[in-house]
Amino acid sequence: MSGIVPPDPAAEPMVEPDAAPVPAPVAAPTGRAQSAVRRVLVYVILFALVIVTANGLAGLLEMLFSTGRVLSGGDDLLARSLAFTFIGGPLLGVLWWWQRRRFADPAERSSLMWALYLAAMSTVSLIVATVALAQTVTDAIDGRWQPGPPAIGLVWAGVWLWHRWMRRSARTAPTRLATVPVVLGAVYGVAVVTAGAVNALATLLEQALGGVTPGLVGTSSWGVSVAQALVWTAIGALVWWVHWHLDRAKDAPGPFAAVMLVLVIAVIAAVTLFAVGTLLFVLLRLLFDTDPLGEILRPVDTAIAAALIGGVVWAFHGQVLATRPARTGRIARLMISAVALVGAASGFGVIVNALLATASASLVDDDPRTLLLGGLAALAVGFPVWWIAWRPTRHVPDEHAAGTARRVYLVAVFGASAIVAIVTLLLIGYRLFELLLGSGGGFIERIRAPFGLLSATALVFAYHFAIWRRDRRVVRATAPRVAVGRIVLVATDAPADLAQRLRVDTGAALTVWRAAPAVAGGVDESVLARLHEQLAGVEASRVLALVEPDGAVRVVPLSE
Repeated sequence: MSGIVPPDPAAEPMVEPDAAPVPAPVAAPTGRAQSAVRRVLVYVILFALVIVTANGLAGLLEMLFSTGRVLSGGDDLLARSLAFTFIGGPLLGVLWWWQRRRFADPAERSSLMWALYLAAMSTVSLIVATVALAQTVTDAIDGRWQPGPPAIGLVWAGVWLWHRWMRRSARTAPTRLATVPVVLGAVYGVAVVTAGAVNALATLLEQALGGVTPGLVGTSSWGVSVAQALVWTAIGALVWWVHWHLDRAKDAPGPFAAVMLVLVIAVIAAVTLFAVGTLLFVLLRLLFDTDPLGEILRPVDTAIAAALIGGVVWAFHGQVLATRPARTGRIARLMISAVALVGAASGFGVIVNALLATASASLVDDDPRTLLLGGLAALAVGFPVWWIAWRPTRHVPDEHAAGTARRVYLVAVFGASAIVAIVTLLLIGYRLFELLLGSGGGFIERIRAPFGLLSATALVFAYHFAIWRRDRRVVRATAPRVAVGRIVLVATDAPADLAQRLRVDTGAALTVWRAAPAVAGGVDESVLARLHEQLAGVEASRVLALVEPDGAVRVVPLSE
């Protein structure tokens, strides 16, 4: 406490009579601003020079790989490649040599721009290299040779290896966002291996169904298609393995890794549920539809492949999620709930649309059966998954009801529902006035699609708005209130969700001062509980709350 003196804007400055005025330190902020601008310019130029030089080297290598190419005086590719290589290359070398010397200063390695540059260039070079190398192999399988893709793939693979060395070198490794390029690479590998495996399996299923089902004919070059898809699968698996195991993305700490894990689970859950819904739709059409068998079974190969591969990827990341903190698991469950809710609400809206279609005289020659079956399939898949993920009948602990993730989820859901409802109401009004002004067509035919969407969004809005209000009442009823106007919290780290909970629980404004580790500790759940105990019964317009390095809490009311 002895080294911390909070500023008081309302207090008069105390100046000794004979003391000379002390000038305000303005050099440090100016220097920081100049360094920030310099870093932005340097890394933008460095990013551009890497691209220019890589393109130049790739062009020269492409001409080297070209067989029978005759060089001429007007060869634009040669001139551009020579300029990019022998002008951009030396400039890149000089700039990197100048910047590398600055990494002796720890502030350079900890700069945000250096971390963002490495993440951006590592990701770009990885994507370009893998796409070009995969195209090289797939062209070879198809019996073709193009010199451009292998040249681009080799050069950009070298760029990626160079930046990987930068990330791992003790002299140039960033100290901020160090795991961002590793996590992005792992996510990209998952996307590539999933897409390749789905494509390969779908092609095999298409060929198998084409041999036993009338109306479905497998492609004559299915073996080539499967081999090409397996190439993408292998490249994606290699990329994922390098980042996940060698670069330890599986152990990456921090919120970014947790966010990307949740996003991967949400996306793969959406793909899997859509595929399962498609399979159920096909099954319902086989039972109740009279369309040709080939038309009904057309999407079944891709749906089966996406359901199987998506289920495997989902299960794997579910196991990874089990090793993460409980809060990450709750957020992932909310994301799955949102995905399933979209499917269930869409299905309900389509069912209303199909039922209204049966009452429209202008549609007497049309069969709304297919539309109805599609809505039933979406509702039958989305609603149970939403029920399992959201668990509406369970008791929600007070701390979970006050959690930022749950509150943001509820506000986002009923907020988006309200926007959709407003749009659909406007559309229904437009169709109504269009009908009154003498346009052709029946009223039900005009409004059935927006009215179905309005029905679904109205239900979603009403339910989630009620849940949000109930959570707010519970939080306000159970939260200990203190007569404090503002809390000045001194800690090394105060996560945003815990800070928000402290604001909600106390009703006080909150200012966070970040201190050195030797002065204070970080805020966690136990520290938050001790803060509530210390603040109970305190009456002051301002309170200084210091989190000690050992986790103890000291609360000091401040005078006016």
